[in-house]
Amino acid sequence: MTAAVASQALSRGVKYLVCVDKREESRVALRLAYMKAKARGHQVNILHVITPGDFQTIGTVAERMREEQQKEGQKLLDTLAENAMSVYGLQPTTLLREGTVGDEIVATLAEDPNINMLVIGVAHQSSGRGKVTAWIAGQLGNKIFVPVMMIPGNLTDQQLQGLI
Repeated sequence: MTAAVASQALSRGVKYLVCVDKREESRVALRLAYMKAKARGHQVNILHVITPGDFQTIGTVAERMREEQQKEGQKLLDTLAENAMSVYGLQPTTLLREGTVGDEIVATLAEDPNINMLVIGVAHQSSGRGKVTAWIAGQLGNKIFVPVMMIPGNLTDQQLQGLI
C-alpha cells in the first residue's frame, strides 16, 4: 500500500464533532468543519443537546414539552444536514442527545474514537466568552482528549477558508 492510499484510508475515519444550537456562532463553526472535512476527505458529526426541562408540571404536559423540544432539535439537525449536502456535498451524521451540554459532548467523544476535533462556535461580542473558555478548559479539559477549536461567530467564509 502506498503512502497516499494509506493516508486516504486513515482519513476516512476522521471526524469533526460540532455542537450546535440555534445561534449563528454554531453555524460558523459548522461551516469551518464542513470546509475542513471537504478539503481533507473527513466526516462531520453534528451534535445538538436538549437540556432536560425543569418542568414543574406532571405527566402528559411535561412529556409533550419534551417531545416538542425533541422535534425542534431534530428539525434543526435535519436543516443543517440538508445544507451540508447541498452546499458542500457532505452527508454529516446527526446526533440528538438529552442532558447537560458538557456531559453529552464528553459522552459523544468517548463513544466514537474517530472524532479527532471538537469545534465550537463562540460569540464574538460577549462578556461571557472568557467564561465559556474557562468552563471548557476547567470542566472538559481533563475529560476529553481531542483538540478543541473555538471559532468566533463573526468570521467570514473567506476567513474560515484561511483556517483550513
